[in-house]
Amino acid sequence: MVGGMSDLRTQALYAARVAATQLAEAFATGEVVATTKTNRHDLVTAWDQHIEGLVTQHLARDGAVFWGEETGRATAPPPGSIEWIIDPIDGTSNFVHGYPVFSISIAAAIDDEVVAGVVVDPVTGAEFSADASGAYLNDAPLTARPTPPHDTQYNLVTSFPAAEILHRAPEASQLFGQLVTHYSTVRRLVSGALEICYAARGIADVVLGVDTKPWDVAAASYILRQAGGRYHTGVAGPSHLAPHYVAFAPGRESQLVMEVFRQLQHM
Repeated sequence: MVGGMSDLRTQALYAARVAATQLAEAFATGEVVATTKTNRHDLVTAWDQHIEGLVTQHLARDGAVFWGEETGRATAPPPGSIEWIIDPIDGTSNFVHGYPVFSISIAAAIDDEVVAGVVVDPVTGAEFSADASGAYLNDAPLTARPTPPHDTQYNLVTSFPAAEILHRAPEASQLFGQLVTHYSTVRRLVSGALEICYAARGIADVVLGVDTKPWDVAAASYILRQAGGRYHTGVAGPSHLAPHYVAFAPGRESQLVMEVFRQLQHM
């Protein structure tokens, strides 16, 4: 079984590498045209659609089915079959604005359980991946930076509060204030997959995610857990299907972010 999961990781890495080469070249030109989807914060480009199609083409074998950000989930996968969950550009806004923080995310799931994951940064070439044998960074075992002595020294990464939650719950800004005053740094990267992978490395000590989609987190949350970190959703069921999460780097814990998380779940 481990060998089979490793094969899935290898397949996903190959597909992501091919796509990453093209995406890096497109990013370097600076000629990216975007349109909006649900609102002016939610952007899409022709490259999102092209990369998703390219990845799907490379992974279309053995009766696999696909769940992509751009094409959706065409059908529920038959029991025991492989479902590839794809985010062609996680961080499209950064890609459009020339900010070099975005990634390609690919997860393999069987019966709603993620069994392999790959997140590739086209700009730096960092390749995060995991299967049943463990977690890897560019094919070397993925290890985390040492844990800071106190959580007030943590680097917290979050896109909370986004515009959507501020519209329905303006008091979310007060919770954000608590985070800013407690932690050493609070950063906003706007690429959920990379943020969670940074937690796997211990670059981010904590990641707080709100209103996420399965393709944002399926691969990265699995990589984090295989690296020894924790991914908390507060709800039952497959973790990548939950809308909110707290991701802890290996060896980290913090009561404040968990209290903020409990409150925002009701917003």
